[in-house]
Amino acid sequence: MYVIKATNILLPMKTTYTSLLFIAGLFCVTVFSNSCAKADTSTSLPKEEQVVGEWVINRVQLKIYQNGVFVKDTIIKSTPKPKNFVRFGADGGFEYKLNSTVSDIGTYEFGSAATLVTNSSPKTYSWTMITLTDVLFTVVSKGSDPAFPGAYVERYQTFTR
Repeated sequence: MYVIKATNILLPMKTTYTSLLFIAGLFCVTVFSNSCAKADTSTSLPKEEQVVGEWVINRVQLKIYQNGVFVKDTIIKSTPKPKNFVRFGADGGFEYKLNSTVSDIGTYEFGSAATLVTNSSPKTYSWTMITLTDVLFTVVSKGSDPAFPGAYVERYQTFTR
């Protein structure tokens, strides 16, 4: 198919549209592939090796329920003295310090596939792992909390390196 221009020159329509379509498609692929790319922060190490080291306690969020009804969602204010951290030693040693001048010190071990249990004094922590990469570690613990008598509390914690 040809188009007749005012100058009486015949131009092929198919070639013009095909070229424009190709250029537009190439542009779209380039934009979408670059904008959706995310850095891979996963590692092939087992979780027992990935957790080893010191993690900064970045955030602690509480979801509080009374008699099965959600009543409050809050984030604990961070007041480091001098810093908030959790440390997992390669030898099974554990140290946890949040808004305090003293640390909870003890040991840790992995339970089932996604459970991490610490035996420390004065507190014991039982966490279910949510996310574990080389820069982000999130856990949740669920149950009663002495600060909220009679309530069921979900305590989400975010650790970063």
